[in-house]
Amino acid sequence: MVPPLSRVDIEKMAFLVRDAIQCRDRPYFPVVSFLESIPELYDPGFDYEYVEDSELPGVYAKYNPFENKIYIQSSVYDAACKGNGRARFTIAHELGHYFLHKQVASYCRVTTSADNVPAYRDAEWQANTFASYFLMPTHIICGKTAKEVANICGTSLQASEIALNRKKAKPYRA
Repeated sequence: MVPPLSRVDIEKMAFLVRDAIQCRDRPYFPVVSFLESIPELYDPGFDYEYVEDSELPGVYAKYNPFENKIYIQSSVYDAACKGNGRARFTIAHELGHYFLHKQVASYCRVTTSADNVPAYRDAEWQANTFASYFLMPTHIICGKTAKEVANICGTSLQASEIALNRKKAKPYRA
């Protein structure tokens, strides 16, 4: 459980990050090169590591806020480098944790499946929402089909369909 964030708050954060690196209107976001540039250009305290798949059993990647580090299975990294939409989304999801949750690590609480955590307080929902807006900004995908979104944004068809079903009437604009 994390502090509450609305869909609009998360969309703004994704938009601001894209805007800060001059990718506001770029359909295909270079998520791997962006990840790799964070320590050098934006946050010297941030780190990432590609690990053997067996070192992350049951997960493709994870962000550790106490270390300020993202761990990614090597197979996911390799797939993302080749443009695989699901792998790119996985990295964007972990970047969502980095941008949304690195400052809240000290008061996050672990929940169980029995807990009734509202989506806006769920770290995983927040990171998925960030990844969706980060890779598929509303103003870029409006009026397109799921297949078109997947092609231009480098995402999976499933993620594209979900993004197109957002209930926002119009995109966030700074």
